[in-house]
Amino acid sequence: MKKWISSAIIYQVNLRSLAARDPRNAMEAFKSAAGRPPESPLAYLARNLSAIKKLGANVVYLLPPYPMGIHGRKGIGSPYSSRDFYSVEPEYGTREELAELVRRAHRMRLKVILDITPNHTARDHAWITSNPEFYVKAPNGEPFYDCDWSDTAKLDYTAPGLRREMIEVYHHWLSFLGPDVAGQPDGVDGFRLDMAHFINDKGFWNEAMPELKARHPSRQLLFLAECYGTQNNMDLFARGINAAYDDDFYKTFSYLYGVDEEGGSVICPSPDAETNGDFLDKWEAFKARGIAGAVETALLNYESLLPPGEDGPFLARYTDNHDEGRGLYRAGPGAVRAMMQVAFLSGHSLPFILTGQEFGALNRPSIHARIGLCDKGRRVKTPKGARVEAGLEWEGNIFARTPEERSEWFRFYRDLIQLRLKNRELLRGRFQLLDAGEEVPPADRTVIAFERRLRRSALRCAVNLGPEPRQAASFCPQPGETVIYGQMPDGVLPPFSAVVLRSA
Repeated sequence: MKKWISSAIIYQVNLRSLAARDPRNAMEAFKSAAGRPPESPLAYLARNLSAIKKLGANVVYLLPPYPMGIHGRKGIGSPYSSRDFYSVEPEYGTREELAELVRRAHRMRLKVILDITPNHTARDHAWITSNPEFYVKAPNGEPFYDCDWSDTAKLDYTAPGLRREMIEVYHHWLSFLGPDVAGQPDGVDGFRLDMAHFINDKGFWNEAMPELKARHPSRQLLFLAECYGTQNNMDLFARGINAAYDDDFYKTFSYLYGVDEEGGSVICPSPDAETNGDFLDKWEAFKARGIAGAVETALLNYESLLPPGEDGPFLARYTDNHDEGRGLYRAGPGAVRAMMQVAFLSGHSLPFILTGQEFGALNRPSIHARIGLCDKGRRVKTPKGARVEAGLEWEGNIFARTPEERSEWFRFYRDLIQLRLKNRELLRGRFQLLDAGEEVPPADRTVIAFERRLRRSALRCAVNLGPEPRQAASFCPQPGETVIYGQMPDGVLPPFSAVVLRSA
């Protein structure tokens, strides 16, 4: 079995964000009216996989491609309200176009994973009628739903029939291309499991994970849980799921950074930071040891619990995803650069990029509305205090304004990807914090430093998480060390920058 997950660079695609199913301007509308409609998003993506390959990402993650529910639909319909787990949403294309996308990706040595909602379906899923016992019931006898997800119906994993059916759903997509050249079932390479810790009997994962791996013994499969809280993640890891969201990492980014009135990154803590119980240890570290202490705590939460090496478990780390919106809008370019450098350099990490992030995108791709304001806004620091501005949800893309800016962002991500993939220490090496020798009061620290060691080979990494240059007296290159990423003129680490040193 060839192991690939430790080197995964995930590229998340909201198919709506490609704006390929509708005319993108009036001239294309003329063509469409004349009987020449544009390609489906799936066909468009398949034809342009080379762009993802050029960036260096190697895992294409599709938001749920299944038909969206109609009953109780919110706005234009949510991909997370599925009415048939075995079919493809016509808005995105056809089943054969999805199959061709996966085949082409595999020929290009790219992996493909599908998003799926194990916790719920749409309220007009076929099971509502054919298998009502598959659902949790509300007091009035209607299917229950969690939170404000009124377009969904919660599944009941105490029903043995549902457990078997859901395992078959996963097996179906892992096998839907038919046998490969060795006669083994071929299909997608895994799943992103929406709200995996929300299902009402998590013992299902103890049953599903070993069975699915046994039915596909020649392949390493990625099961990436959307999950919140360190203990929830550790519980899922114990049940066989091999990757999860690192919410500690994201909350450190979103709670502690904001922007100034010009859109530049500043440290601007959210009032929510000190009231969120899951964030308390990071908040206390921030107060005592600055933003560097908060990031150290977030990383050590897992480094203290997980074994090193290429077998995982792994943590998806990001500044952008389809739920949270755009890091560049919310926290500015410096914060995105700093935290994404940490994501690529740290241990157990699956760096995660949302379509358009590599060109400086500012708007959240659509979930419920073609265009509108969303709650994933930003804090703007002013002389009179911080104000909150709403974010924008739109199915198009607002990229960095000039070709030069877009090229700069592309190079930033491409260089980080190449750095990670070319240095095995970053994929499998042990993680150990170092003292950067930052000569500031502890509560003002912005530099995090660490070693990544694989047997006798080691890299020393430092990231300045703050808006001021920092002298790092203990991190100057030593005799025999070479700089393989970044720069550190006169022992000074520029704002929001990183440096990586290789020992002789």
